[in-house]
Amino acid sequence: MNESVNIGKESENKNSPQRIFYYDVLRALAIIGIVFCHVSVSYVSRDINSPNLYISIFFDCFRDFSIPIFVMLSGALLIGKKDTLVKFFKKRLSRLFIPFLFWVLIYIIFTSIFINHGFNLDNALKILFGTAGTLGVHFWFVWMIIIAYVGIFIINKALQIESISKYNKHFITILAILSVIYIGMSHYRLINAYSPRLTYYISFLAYIAIGYFLAKCDFLEKRIDKKYLIIATALLFVSSYFWYIFCFAVPRSHLAHQFVRLSYFNLTILFMSANAFLLFKYLSKTKSFEEMEKKSLGNAFTFISNYSYGIYLIHYLVLYCIKINLIKYINFIQGNSLIWIPVLVILTTGISLIILEIFDRIPYLDKVTGKK
Repeated sequence: MNESVNIGKESENKNSPQRIFYYDVLRALAIIGIVFCHVSVSYVSRDINSPNLYISIFFDCFRDFSIPIFVMLSGALLIGKKDTLVKFFKKRLSRLFIPFLFWVLIYIIFTSIFINHGFNLDNALKILFGTAGTLGVHFWFVWMIIIAYVGIFIINKALQIESISKYNKHFITILAILSVIYIGMSHYRLINAYSPRLTYYISFLAYIAIGYFLAKCDFLEKRIDKKYLIIATALLFVSSYFWYIFCFAVPRSHLAHQFVRLSYFNLTILFMSANAFLLFKYLSKTKSFEEMEKKSLGNAFTFISNYSYGIYLIHYLVLYCIKINLIKYINFIQGNSLIWIPVLVILTTGISLIILEIFDRIPYLDKVTGKK
């Protein structure tokens, strides 16, 4: 995937000295988390009054830290770039928009032929803008990233102001603190980050600033042994995620008889996402992690990471096609969610990667894969 849309990648190929492997790992795991969410949503609806709800919500909520991680990677990679306005947006928006518009067209054509049995302009526009209830519901993310690019460019320009550039670390630290305060205010409903849509998109700039701060700040690393940092962040992430599932999401969903989840702008979600990010940052300093980069598992993470934007764009359609064809032979909807959710995730991710890899070998179509 490309630059921050990778989601968040500047020049991270194997021959580039700027490539950061733990970013690849985070990005690969995050896109798989998004696929888990979209696969499990139908099982959540099925299991809403069943003990199996613990399993389906456990998988569905992978999304709740995956999206923030994607956005934090954008901040980690793009804040500090000294591009001109034309260069900054030409380089990034072309890589963002060409694949996006291609797949939007494919989704519109598919919907017109196989779902609506006719072209409908209103539905086409809803797909374009990622409206809920359409096959392109996930396209909202692309518009949010465009807003993020604008915010990142403004931050970068501010960092180039002489009076600010002398205190870059302090400026970013203050920006990160203000971002945490903003999320905290949303958490306590002092502000509403969900409405209107533009406000919602702009609110993700909080994760942009936090991501850059987490990636660059080494305050704890200078004072605490990395093995203790790894243990601490792992325990904090796992415990907060299990608290979220067992003490909030499932009990609230049972009471409401519908799935209840937290907003991305919630201190619990921020806490989980930040600890997941830091966990892999600290792991990247270990010898075993460095060795993994050179092995097949490391290559797999890099491969998935490189296509992460393409996977994001294509996977919803691939999943839909798998479901309508597989149901003819296997009643997986009534099957065990512990088995079928991972199976469908593997199928969806695998087929998406195969399609993107084939396209990448074909002239012109290689421009729509989202690969850098």
